[in-house]
Amino acid sequence: MAHLKKNTRGAVPGLAVHFERKTDHHTNKEIDVAKTYRNQDLMTDGSDMLSRFNERLNEVYFMKRDDVKALATWIVTLPEELSEAPYEQQNAFFEATKQFLDDRYGQENAVAAVVHYDETTPHLHYAFVPVVFDAKKERYKVSAKEVLTRHDLQTFHDELDQNLKAVLPFYEQGVLNHKTLPFENVAEIKKYNDQFKALKEELANVEENISAKKALLKVTNQALTEVELAEKQIDDFKQALSKNLFGKTVLKPDDLDRFKSVLANMKKATLQSQRDVADSNQALLKTKAQLAEVQADYQQLKDTHQALQQRVREKQQMDYAMRDMLKNDYGVEKIPHSDVEARYVLYRLDHEQLTKSKKEATSWLAKLKTARENPDSKIASSRLDRGIEQVKALINRIIELTRDLFKGPSL
Repeated sequence: MAHLKKNTRGAVPGLAVHFERKTDHHTNKEIDVAKTYRNQDLMTDGSDMLSRFNERLNEVYFMKRDDVKALATWIVTLPEELSEAPYEQQNAFFEATKQFLDDRYGQENAVAAVVHYDETTPHLHYAFVPVVFDAKKERYKVSAKEVLTRHDLQTFHDELDQNLKAVLPFYEQGVLNHKTLPFENVAEIKKYNDQFKALKEELANVEENISAKKALLKVTNQALTEVELAEKQIDDFKQALSKNLFGKTVLKPDDLDRFKSVLANMKKATLQSQRDVADSNQALLKTKAQLAEVQADYQQLKDTHQALQQRVREKQQMDYAMRDMLKNDYGVEKIPHSDVEARYVLYRLDHEQLTKSKKEATSWLAKLKTARENPDSKIASSRLDRGIEQVKALINRIIELTRDLFKGPSL
C-alpha cells in the first residue's frame, strides 16, 4: 500500500530528521530504537536529504512562496505476503520500488529513499522534488500540480504492482491486496470522512460554548453575592454609628445613603447581568439540545461509515477473487483501465440503467470511443460500436426532451 503527501519547503527539515533518524527523542512511540540499526538508506552518494533537496532546488526554477509544495513523499508499505519473508527478499522489494519511483519521477529529483525496519511494519520513505519542463520559458520548474496529476495517482498503484511482479519472481499478491481501496470507492469514502470531520469540529465548538456560558454564570453569581454582602455591612455600620455614646456620628448618614445608592446601582447592574445569564441559560438549553442532535448525527454517520467500510472490504474481496480468476483461469494479466470504464457503460446500457444527464451521457460516449481506439482492448469491436450508437441515440433523446421542455406548450 502506498500513500502520497505534498510538503512545503518549511516541512523538509522536520521530515529529514524523521527519515534519517537524526534524534534519539522520537515523538512516534512505535519506533523501537533497538531495531534502528536495521534501517537502510538506499541513496549511497554519502550526502544527506537536506543537502540533496537544497542542491536540486538551486538547479531549477522555484517560486519562493510559503504555500508552494516543494517536496513530494511516497510511503510504500511492505505487503503482508512478505512480512515473514527473508530480509533479502524484503530488501529486494524496496530496491525495486525505489527503481520504479526513480524511473517515474526522475532519479535526479530524488532526495531521500530510506527503509524503516524499526516501526510496526517495514516501509519505504521516498522523497523527491516534483520537477517538470516548462516549454514556454524553456526551463525546468517545481510544480507538484503538473507532476502529480490525477492520471498519475489513478495509475500509480496498478503500474507499481505490474512492475514489481515483472522484476520480482517471489512477488505474487502485490500492493493491490484486500487492503487497497478500489478507485471508484475513494470519492464516496472521502465524502463520509469529510462529513465525519465536520461533525466532530461542530461538536467541539458546541462543548466550548457550553463551558464559556457556565463560566459566565459562575462569575455573575459571585458578583451579586459580593454586592449584597457589602450592602449589609453598610447597614450594620450605619446602625452602629447612630448608637454612639455621645450621640454623634463620624460620618453623616446622608453620606452613607449616597454610598448605598451607588451600591444599589451596582446591584441593579448585576441583576441585569443575571437576567442576561438567564437568557444565556435558555440559549444553553437550546445549545444542549443541538448538541444532542449533533451527537445523534455523529453516531449515525459513524454507523454509516462503518457499514461503508464493510461494503468496501466485501468489494475488495470480490475484486481480488475476480483478478485471481482472470489471471489463473483465463490468463489475463492486465485489463486496460479504458476497458473497465467502457464495460461499466455497457452494463448500464444492457440493463437499461440510462442517465438523464447530457453531460454524463457525453462522458459515456467518450469512454466507449477510448476503448474502441485502444488496440489492447479485450472488448469486441462490434459490441463497442453498438454501444456507441446507443449512447448517441440517448444523447439525441435528451436534447429533444430538453428542447421540448424549454419550448413549453403550444398556443
